[in-house]
Amino acid sequence: MKTITRRRFLAGTAAGAAAVATGCATTPPRDPIRYRLGLSQPADSPNAIRLQEMAEKVRTGTNGAMQIDVYPSSKLGSDNAMIDAVRKGELELYLGGNVFGPLVPVTEMPGLPFTFRNSAEVFAALDADMGEHIRGEMLAQGMRMFRLGFDNGFHQLTCRTKPIRNADDLAGLKIRTPFQKMTVDFFETLGAKPSAYTLNQLYQVLKEQKVDAQTYPYGIVVLLKLYEVQTYLSITNHWWSGFTLVANPQAWDRLPRDIREIVDRHADAAALAQRKDIDALNAGALEFLRGKGMIVNETDTSGFRKPLAGFYARWKQVYGDKAWALLEARVGKLV
Repeated sequence: MKTITRRRFLAGTAAGAAAVATGCATTPPRDPIRYRLGLSQPADSPNAIRLQEMAEKVRTGTNGAMQIDVYPSSKLGSDNAMIDAVRKGELELYLGGNVFGPLVPVTEMPGLPFTFRNSAEVFAALDADMGEHIRGEMLAQGMRMFRLGFDNGFHQLTCRTKPIRNADDLAGLKIRTPFQKMTVDFFETLGAKPSAYTLNQLYQVLKEQKVDAQTYPYGIVVLLKLYEVQTYLSITNHWWSGFTLVANPQAWDRLPRDIREIVDRHADAAALAQRKDIDALNAGALEFLRGKGMIVNETDTSGFRKPLAGFYARWKQVYGDKAWALLEARVGKLV
């Protein structure tokens, strides 16, 4: 039996995705426009690979008139720093995960625990009316959100010290969360002790045992090699998360219309291809992680759900009646 390596596993999932078509600009070449695109995920992640592919297709499709330089692995700073740079016009493009909530709380809503059942349901909402509402809120905070989102998948729990078998195992657990009040509130409601750290700090804080556990989908556990610093993987599927590609609105508006159309088209194609990559990555992740020595169990999440009536009521007030109505139209009555 062949040893499953991270490189072979990631290469296999990336190779399985369909190629996207290249469009050609109808206008003659002009002096090149050069924009930067930052993200915190590693260079071998589906996110970075598909964005690099998008950049190449934009360059080809504009006959060299538009050059997008992709900077993965937080090369342009932390997520919070890149968001700030986009809003100030110091960075043109950025792909972020669960990091927009402090500025735009409604971006957290698709990830409310135990609402959506799968990524297809989430994207049916985000590619339509719910997404339009979120895009409006993002634009008001200085970020032009592209139409189609990238996937991350449903979150599981990993822990260094013990498996999470039921809600009782969360009591007093030191767990890392993203910088989202909603995620912190969820774990505090269940008796855990959450601490917020950025993605580029995650591996180190786990290694240094500042926290014992973390919440992310299978793919992030693979990509960030969290199996090196975590022993147990508990299957909870407690909430969904994704990634959002944004542009500085002024930088976007400066682009000629034909170039905007080409970038939009290839950004959409990159998002759709990345979603397939994540499906493939998550499908093979458990076998890979078991091969790396992680101990896997399925968690009884019934106790996670008991306190959520009050939790939902609190967050309905934060997100607002309009946003909440869009959510309940998709997932049913929550409060």
